[in-house]
Amino acid sequence: ESDEVQELIHKSINKKDLSICEEFKKQLNQIIVDIINDSSVDAYGEEKFLEKLLKEYLFTENELNILNPYLFSYIPLSQNKQSIGEKDIALFLRDIFCQDNEQLIKFFEKGKSPHAVINLILSNIPELDDKVTPVKYKPVLNNVVELFNEDISYAINYENFLINDISNIFAYYYFFYISQLVLKLNSDFTKPVDEVEPLYYLVDGDNANPNRKTLKGYGWDFLKMKSYNLVVDQLNILFGLDDYCLLGDIYGEFNQLSLKDQEEFIKYLKMWIRDYRYARGLDEVTLPDDFSELVKILYSSLNDEKGIGVEIRTSRYPLNLEEIARAFFIKRGGPHGLVLNITREMLLTLTTLCIKNKPIKLKQLYKEYEKRGLFFDSESKDRIEVFLTKLNLIDTSVGFLSFLLSIMIIICGFYITLNEGIVVATIGYLLVTFSIINIIESVIFKHNLSKIEKYLNEKNN
Repeated sequence: ESDEVQELIHKSINKKDLSICEEFKKQLNQIIVDIINDSSVDAYGEEKFLEKLLKEYLFTENELNILNPYLFSYIPLSQNKQSIGEKDIALFLRDIFCQDNEQLIKFFEKGKSPHAVINLILSNIPELDDKVTPVKYKPVLNNVVELFNEDISYAINYENFLINDISNIFAYYYFFYISQLVLKLNSDFTKPVDEVEPLYYLVDGDNANPNRKTLKGYGWDFLKMKSYNLVVDQLNILFGLDDYCLLGDIYGEFNQLSLKDQEEFIKYLKMWIRDYRYARGLDEVTLPDDFSELVKILYSSLNDEKGIGVEIRTSRYPLNLEEIARAFFIKRGGPHGLVLNITREMLLTLTTLCIKNKPIKLKQLYKEYEKRGLFFDSESKDRIEVFLTKLNLIDTSVGFLSFLLSIMIIICGFYITLNEGIVVATIGYLLVTFSIINIIESVIFKHNLSKIEKYLNEKNN
């Protein structure tokens, strides 16, 4: 796997920061000069015009215009120490999401463009050196990876949409993956690995108040607290496992030990828990000789807020999580502190990926959000419906028709009660009514799909 993909991902999640340094701009200017002087390019005395045209295509002020996915690879990395962390994130995303995604890898490769000027630039830009970086990370949340592949495979059909929104897509899936991983690694382990843990978000314009679900144990404070102590992380260290394992695999490792080795491991696990509780000033507890019970005690010990020290709060887990959250997914909620929030731009990107090109009702749209880790309470849902309606992406007349149908059924019910001789006829009328309503709803959803397609095509032109 080429380092190029890793660096492409790094730039795509860098909050659309396409700024370039003066040295790199000089290199691009030299490319423009080389294009003009190329014997195959006959400017016919219009060299200045061609130079201006190429610069307008390549630059907007001090930013490089991504005219083609291949140009992502020419954005230089940051010039400070922060680039080390950014490379690590890019490597993580490459290993987790891009190892088996040939479509995405091909998307970033140099190819032909239907635009003559872009082809001119691509054919004259110098080739980059290929490097190979070994795979470092192994995916454990396959449901998240599968959803990413499904969404990215759809987005690739709309090149400009993917170029413009790729930072949102990578940023969201990075946060989705690591937030779910934190919750899974520090949970009570009663739920399946592929079951999404709920996190509730506000949307732009929402007011934070104590009654919102994101402030009632399902938001940023909850997630941040979970990031301080990772039970499975400590068990992996105690077992000395080479490949990172979730709890189910750890139980399997324990069960494969001989009885003597199990007793030895339990002895050291009890010492670990005692030492931790003592160091954190927690009360002494009676420790059983049962592995699963000891894991529960370790879980409760690590999640005791009293036992969370400064070195844990400033460790790489909570800091990495907070860094991406501050860039994209949290806002200040007044006296309530930081809260999870989805911007309208991010919401529109994710809505497009949820809807794709298939009929979908509003209720199903919320299910698609939740598959992707986005949960909203009733207040946020009302605001989302207003927002999408203003964009003509949904039509509230469907709700009105359902209401009208309910009234008609009530009336028919009374009519049947009072006129027993026309039961069969009434059932016929109801069937006709249902059929008409379904036809109208189908027309509405097809109309809404055409709006989605129009929106994507406009972004692609």
